Amino acid sequence: MRYYKRLPLERMSNCRDLGGYPTKYGKVTNYGVFVRSEAPVELSESDIELLKDYGITKSLDFRGDTDVTVFKSSLSDVEGIEYLHMPMFGRADAAGFEYNGEDPSKYFTGWGKSYIQWIEIYKGWVHDVMHELAVTDKACQYNCNAGKDRTGIISALALSLAGVDLNDIAFDYCISRTMLKPRFNELAKQWSDYLKNPDGTLIRNHPFLYTPKDAIEQLFKYINKEYKNTENFLYSCNIGDMDIITIRQKLIG
Repeated sequence: MRYYKRLPLERMSNCRDLGGYPTKYGKVTNYGVFVRSEAPVELSESDIELLKDYGITKSLDFRGDTDVTVFKSSLSDVEGIEYLHMPMFGRADAAGFEYNGEDPSKYFTGWGKSYIQWIEIYKGWVHDVMHELAVTDKACQYNCNAGKDRTGIISALALSLAGVDLNDIAFDYCISRTMLKPRFNELAKQWSDYLKNPDGTLIRNHPFLYTPKDAIEQLFKYINKEYKNTENFLYSCNIGDMDIITIRQKLIG
């Protein structure tokens, strides 16, 4: 089996494996277990076959109701892949806002603060997603819209459980913006009008597109201050020992 850090797909540029990171346990995270990505929309047949050949048996979609209706996941009806719609925000968009014509970035105070709010407000969602990661047979692919925020939180928590250093967790998070650049204008059609120029292209310096290292650093500073460690935070989400142990074993067992 051939594994990749970034999967060479035609229709996704930010589809990446969580394998290959060193851990405090003296091991390296396994490939072919958890695959993070942007929304798998309008995939080619070869893309779908590559994902199936990679061992993907489950797809978790974190997008809101409107997104999954208008931009249907190409993995939602694929034989051999279980598709689960698991929205964090319900009908809201990628930043958690119901768009009413106003640019919500005026209320935006940074991704770090947003992530801290989200993990506290949506503990039930964290529980459900982490449980699905634990019980998935073979490989689990998961996505939001761009594959950087909701997807980034879940990836960071999983890597932390495996004992990956914060610098590597931050690297895994930060690289999303670079990986997405080739598809920014194409992805613009999936994103709200406040992210676009008058000609419909994406505003490339919009704060909602950033993936700054300090966002992940703020998130884990908060987790370590309030909960001492990632495990205790997950316990506060009612995640049991078996799921925690299983996720860790999947990544480094």
